[in-house]
Amino acid sequence: MPMYEFRCPSCGGITTELCKMGENGEHLSCCECGTTGLLKNISGFASLGIPGGGGKGSCSSSCSGNCTGCH
Repeated sequence: MPMYEFRCPSCGGITTELCKMGENGEHLSCCECGTTGLLKNISGFASLGIPGGGGKGSCSSSCSGNCTGCH
């Protein structure tokens, strides 16, 4: 299961949850203020790349590390 970040509409607190892909936050509660009905954040992800590849996976040597230069 993937990890998602949810934001509380009341206090703005961020909660990270391990949940099913279809989870929308409607039944989750804020760990800071207890409000139910969190909003799913759009967030980045991390990739470990290929072992021994310096974390760049199959990117070219001109890649700046974020793949915008090579993909």
